[in-house]
Amino acid sequence: MPHFLKTPRRHLITQVLVLCGAVWGVGLAMAQDIPWHLGTAGGQLSAPSAINTIQDKPGPNRIVVAVIDSGVMSGHPSLAGQLLPGYDMVSPAQNLRNKRSTDFTPDERGAKCGSRLMANSFRTHGTEVASLVAGNGVDGVFGVNPEAKILPIRVFGACAMSRKDLVDAISWAAGLPVAGLPVNPNPAKIINLSMAGGSAVCGADLQALIDRLVQDHKFIVAAAGNNFHKPLHEPANCTGVISVGALNAENRIEVYSALDPRTFVYAPGGGASLPVNADWAVNKLKVATYELDFVGNERATTRFRGVGTSYSAPVVAGFISLWLSHHPDKNFADFTREKPKFVRQVLPIEQCAECVPMGLVNTDRLGTP
Repeated sequence: MPHFLKTPRRHLITQVLVLCGAVWGVGLAMAQDIPWHLGTAGGQLSAPSAINTIQDKPGPNRIVVAVIDSGVMSGHPSLAGQLLPGYDMVSPAQNLRNKRSTDFTPDERGAKCGSRLMANSFRTHGTEVASLVAGNGVDGVFGVNPEAKILPIRVFGACAMSRKDLVDAISWAAGLPVAGLPVNPNPAKIINLSMAGGSAVCGADLQALIDRLVQDHKFIVAAAGNNFHKPLHEPANCTGVISVGALNAENRIEVYSALDPRTFVYAPGGGASLPVNADWAVNKLKVATYELDFVGNERATTRFRGVGTSYSAPVVAGFISLWLSHHPDKNFADFTREKPKFVRQVLPIEQCAECVPMGLVNTDRLGTP
């Protein structure tokens, strides 16, 4: 998961991006029709932390989910038909392409910003996140809501991410005007931020923007962060944000997940393989990604390799989009009020006596009032 380390709070929110999303790293390719985190069909036993949405069909309303991330690789078969026109929001000073543009693809594999080499996991991060929201099922990558549409917005690459770029990206995603940019023709109802590590206190600029978006009936979903049981940082600690911690397949809070009583909800995020004889023993989320073939060419693939709160967040964003596809006029206050029917108790954790962690689950049919 992209983790932004703070400079003095002027323009940059980061100097260095550290990908924490793939904590254990190695992806496993396994034959499984339905990814374990979505539940099972036909009365089979589901993973204890599965969200159990696989049997719920999306409603008639198309929901747009913005994925503000490293960019999305539009040629992946598991995302065919799922992407809307997006934007590269990286300012010229941090952009290897020297300008903002409609090219939302990530920086090239092996790209450098000065002496700094971009991790290959950065390149695929946004694509993997998008596939958890709205994967079309090709090669076994099912999004929580395959009828959702992804609005891809690139906000970081090989160079550092600026705070202004993040604020502009969130604003543009929501349909607000941004100086020098065309109006977004497909405003998002949900904005996914699979990033963490800003200030320990939500900045006034970010909080004011989120307040406005919540008033406009937008949803902001943010990764809690992979800080190994430390408190929330921006953007997850801002009021009105749906902050998401990570569970393993057996409904336990993962060791890497942030731990804070303010965490709104927990969802499957994966981790180390589990010593159980079950489909969910892999304990990683299946994502659309890219890797090198034996001659060094990049190719699209799918792998069980999603690990981190970066991957928990889009599971929640997808869930909310599925709910909104049946109830398009609902808002954050409605979701908060109805939250008890969308959660289960998570196994308690000693390190936070005041925490009452709740995990996302479809205990009621999402299409019902």
